Formats: sequence, structure tokens, C-alpha cells
Amino acid sequence: MRLKFISVLAITLLLTYSATAQKAYVSMGDMYFKQFDFKMALKSYARAIKKDSNNTHVIQNIADSYRLMNDWTNAEPWYAKLATSSTASPLNKMYYAESLRSNQKYSEAKIAYKSYMASVPSDASVKDRLAGIDKVSELSKDRGLYTVEDMEINSPLSDFGPAFYTNGEMFFCSNRQPLGRVRIEDNWTGANFLQVYQAKPDANGNITSAELMKGRTVNGKYHEGPVVYNEKLQELYITRSNYKKARAFTSSDKTVKLKLYRLVYLPNENRWGDQLIEAVPFNDREYSVGHAALTADGQTLYFASDKPGGYGGVDIYKSLRDQSGNWAAPINLGPSINTSGDEMFPFVSNDGTLYFSSNGHLGLGGLDVFSTSPTTTKEGWTAPENLGFPINTNKDDFNFIIDKDNKNGYFASNRDGGKGDDDIYKFIKKGITICGLVYDAKTNDPIEGSKVVMYEVKDERGNKLTNKDGNFCFSGTPKRVYKFVATKAGYLPNEVTVETDDKPVTVKIPLVKEGGINLEVLVLDKKTREPIDMANVKLINTATNKEEKQQTNPDGKAFYSLEPNATYRIEGSKDLPDPDYKYLTVSTTTSTVGKVPPATIYVTLELERVKRGVAIKVENIYYDLDKWFIRPDAAKELDKLVKLLQDNPTMEIELSSHTDCRATIKYNATLSGKRAESAVQYIASKGVSQSRMVAAGYGESRLVNKCACEGTVIVPCTDDQHQENRRTEFKILKF
Repeated sequence: MRLKFISVLAITLLLTYSATAQKAYVSMGDMYFKQFDFKMALKSYARAIKKDSNNTHVIQNIADSYRLMNDWTNAEPWYAKLATSSTASPLNKMYYAESLRSNQKYSEAKIAYKSYMASVPSDASVKDRLAGIDKVSELSKDRGLYTVEDMEINSPLSDFGPAFYTNGEMFFCSNRQPLGRVRIEDNWTGANFLQVYQAKPDANGNITSAELMKGRTVNGKYHEGPVVYNEKLQELYITRSNYKKARAFTSSDKTVKLKLYRLVYLPNENRWGDQLIEAVPFNDREYSVGHAALTADGQTLYFASDKPGGYGGVDIYKSLRDQSGNWAAPINLGPSINTSGDEMFPFVSNDGTLYFSSNGHLGLGGLDVFSTSPTTTKEGWTAPENLGFPINTNKDDFNFIIDKDNKNGYFASNRDGGKGDDDIYKFIKKGITICGLVYDAKTNDPIEGSKVVMYEVKDERGNKLTNKDGNFCFSGTPKRVYKFVATKAGYLPNEVTVETDDKPVTVKIPLVKEGGINLEVLVLDKKTREPIDMANVKLINTATNKEEKQQTNPDGKAFYSLEPNATYRIEGSKDLPDPDYKYLTVSTTTSTVGKVPPATIYVTLELERVKRGVAIKVENIYYDLDKWFIRPDAAKELDKLVKLLQDNPTMEIELSSHTDCRATIKYNATLSGKRAESAVQYIASKGVSQSRMVAAGYGESRLVNKCACEGTVIVPCTDDQHQENRRTEFKILKF
């Protein structure tokens, strides 16, 4: 009995010791985790998990430690444990899906994303990530648009943040150990804090070496970089930790956030100034503001921030500089760019294209580089386009910058095969990507399996079949004209012509089904005869008042399917960015009565681009001698103006009449006034409200040539020259 008791006591003491050790390892791991020393935390957690393999708290912190160290390979099995449990949180399901995608386990990642979507159906950005998995093979193809090479300035540690400087020089940041400086370790990375480096090209123009940026106020105790330089204003914006001298200022979550600082160059002293000041009024101790990008004129600032009120994670914002040189309140770029993931490292090229990195859009995994351009639409930006391989991989690819000529640049990546953690890569842009969509003109649904042939002038350059989403992509060359012809059984063929510039091109090709009665509307500029892209076309069934709206493609065309024995009204219009300009609405009618399918009706709408306040001549308005009554031939011309006012029901005009110089000034003023009033009364008799028109008689006061009859010099003129001055005009007062 005594031996038995001693054995039981020994086991009890052993279990007690084991439990105590377990708690100690967990406590030690938690301490390191809170200090962001994830490497040391993992060592303690590794011992703790051996004691209790089901400790959810430890499993969570192990998974998060690997994720925060950007080690998705080791994070995956731990998130698998968390995501597949009966009490799995949506966030762990998301991280599990992200780790699978980063590790190129795409079929498993799809299942994991769908599991997350079931938990959080409101997160629309996950649809992009799912769609991205289906397009991995397409995005992974090297289309020959870029050549990419590692750089000699890279180290075994983290090097990123390339920024253009003068004379081919560049800035970047690195956490390598600077020569002659005391090592201060960042717990998170286990390396030195980031510092700003400056690299200069050698005699051959190649950047092969770098040194710490010189200056009295840069490269202090904590993180500094990346930076951006504005050549016009000779100022440098630096992302750095929130610290002053040796003191760091922590937020309520015990972390040190990032702020933007500004440094000005002193050309007379050939050095950077001593005043390193906070660059923006919206720097904050509780959230980060960094990764600055400036437009060439220095008047718009883009930056990344995790400030409250965004779409999730880190978002991209912009701020405008006012006349006093101060930055206005930041504006979120909106859901077309920002997602529930992270959007960071913005850069604005000289042509206005915004490049940024995101793990929330359709991509290969990790951060991918995307491009977008400003538009006048409600969204404000075109749909972000993934730059594809070799710029993007399944790792983190970010910090893309390109020179003024859109030919050469740099980006950063932690892809396999580099010299260390993050490396800086140089690229040369050799061509452009031309991608497009083939869709049903009536339903707007994508058409799978449509054959798209690409031509340059008359030479075929290749052909592709659209995927299930109706998409296709080709490689092209800037400053060329390409024609794309799409065909599909059961549809009428269609073609679209585009002229490329130095950025990716999007082509949309609508197809109309065979067998019915189809309508093709062509919208042209009345003066130039050029097709108008993105014009608004409205089709109205006059019997049912049913409306269908479309916008024209780059060839100025819109397509509809019509019902038999029906009459339609067709309206075309287009707003312009400048409120003083507009394409006036034009309408016409067509009918399918008597049309036997298959048949196509062709309609052309000519839109006139006008400016508010500029006089427009009404052609062929003639009056009998000394009379102001509307003749039948003049009525036909005024009927055109009636229709224009009916098509544009909010437009208000001044209708003016002018004479030549023959007869007295007073007589001509009276006569022209009566003629203008007569024209207004005629238009009003056709149902146009008189309140929308102002009659004005200018007599001979506004001659369009030198045919004067009064004064000291009388200019001899022919009847044709005098006729130029006898005219009726209208001027738009309000659109």
C-alpha cells in the first residue's frame, strides 16, 4: 500500500510539474508575441504544443506568428486546424484560403474561399479571389511584355521601396546592417530597422552599389522608408516610425504606427534641409499613414493607411494640396480599388495611370501589382488590371514604379530565387497587354468559345478562343492599330478596331444573335465624322414605352434585338467632363413593320458637340425684303431647331437675327428684332415653351466680315458677302 501511494504521488507530482511547465511556455510565448518577437514566441509555443496539442490559443498564435512573418508555408497547417474546427471563425477560414492560394494549392483554396463566403457573404472581394484561381494559368503566362532581372544592390535581408531620383539615381530602404553603426534589432523581423539608401549609376548607367542616404535628419533609431521624391518641388516624403530622437510613441495597441514626413532639398547648399516635419495633418498615433506617391505637379498625394472607416485592412487614399500648400482631408479611392484585403504602395505614372499592390483583387497569391486609370464614371477608376507574370507571382510583388517614358522601372518581390527576403527587381517594358470581352449584345452575358482573331492592318497576328467568362488576351505593341474580329456559331460576326498607347488596352466586342431582327446604331461626331465611344443610346418601343439603354463601343456602335411589327424611337447623347460642353441629344425613329427575319437595320446618329454661350448658325433662313414673316422654306429649317429643343427638353436658347449693313442702323435693329421674335413665335407654335427662348435682334452690329456701310470708310462687297451677315443664330444659355 505504501509503495502504491508513493507511485500515485510521483505521478501526481509529475503531472503537476508538466502542467506548470505548460503554462510557463504559453506565458513566455505570449510575452514574446505581444512584443512582436515572433521567432522567440514560436520557440516557446513549440514546447507548449508538445504538452497540449489541442490548445487552441497556442495554435492560433502559432498560425498568426507565421502569417505575420509572411511564412505562408508554415502557417498553412496551423490555419487548417483552426479553419476546419466546428467553431472556426470566418477570419481563420480566410487566412486558411489565403495560405493555400499562396502555396499554389488552388483547388483546395477554392473550397476554402467558398467556406469563408458562406460565413461572410457580404465580402464581395472574395469573388475576385475565387475568379483569380480560375485565371491562374492565364495570369501565369509570360506574354513577353516585360524582361525582369535581379539587382546587384540587393542583400540577404529585406530590400524594397525603389524610388526615382535625379540623374538616374534611386532611393530604396533596407534592413541590412549599416557599416559602422550599432545594431538595433526589430523584434518582428529579427533584423536591423529599415534605413534609407541612395544608389547611383556607374559609367554604363547600371546601379550596382548603394550607401546610406546622407542628411542630418534621416536614418534615426527606428524604421525609415520607403520614400518618394518630387522633382518639381524638390521635396522628399518619407514613411517612418512615429518617433522623435530615441523615443518611440506607441498607440493604444502598444505598436508604433507609421507617419509621413517631409524633407526639402536646399539647392544653394547642395544638401537636404534640417527640417524633417510631419508632412500631412492627418498623421495619427492610432493608425499608420505611409507609402506616399505624388503626381508630377506635386498637387495630389496618394498614400496607404489602415485608418478607421475604410473597406478593410489597408486602403489607398488621396489628398489634394490647396492654394496655401496644405493637404486637404483624405479621400478613400472607393470600392473599385479598395477591398477587404490590403491595398498598398501606390505609384502614379506620368500618363496618370495608378499602380498599386493588393492581395484582395484577382491575383496569383500574396500581393500582386495592378493598374487603373481615372475615369469620369461614378466609380472614378477603371477596373484594376493584374499585370500578370513576370511582374506578379504567387509571392508578394509590390512597389511597382515606371519612368516617364513608360519603358523602364523597378518593383520589389520576395519571390523564390532572389538574394534574400524582399529584393528589388529591374524591368524593361517591351509591349502591352490587350485583353477583351465578347458578350451578348442583348443580355450582356459573356460568350464562351467565341473565336477572336487579331489583325494588324491586314496581317493576322493570331487567334484565341474566349474562356467561360468571355475573356481573351493578346500581346501588342504601343502606337499600333489593331482590329479584332469575333465570331461564334449562332451569332453575327463583329469587329472592333483599337489604337494602342503605352498602357494595357481593354476591348469589348458585342455579338448579336442570328435569326431575329437586329438593330445596329452607329454614333458619330457630326463635325469630325469620328465614332463616339461611350455614347448613351436609348431605344424606346413607342407602343409599350419600354426602354433599353446601352453605351457605344470604341467603334461607336450599339446593338439591339427588335420585336416584329414594332416602331422604335432611338436617342443618342453623351455628357462631357467640362460642364460647358456637351453632345446634344439627337433622336430618330425606325420600324420593323414588313421586315422578315433574319434582318439588320442600320441607323446612324450624328451628335453635335456644342459649347454653352457660343452662337450656332441656323442654315438657309431667308425672309422677303423688308419682311419678318416666316416663309415655308425657312419653316423647314426652323423645324430642325424645334426637334433639337424637343430632344433636349431642358435646353434654353437665345435666338438671334442679324442683317447686313445696307439701310440704317436703327432700321436694321428693328427689322432683326421682329425677325427673331417671329422665329421664336413659330417655334413656340410647335409646342416648345416660350420660356425656354429669348429673342434678340442685333441688326448690323455683329458683322462676320468687313462689309460695313456706315462711317468714314464704306467697304464695297458683293451680294454673297452681304448674305454672310444676313443670318439667324441660336446660342445655348442652359443645357
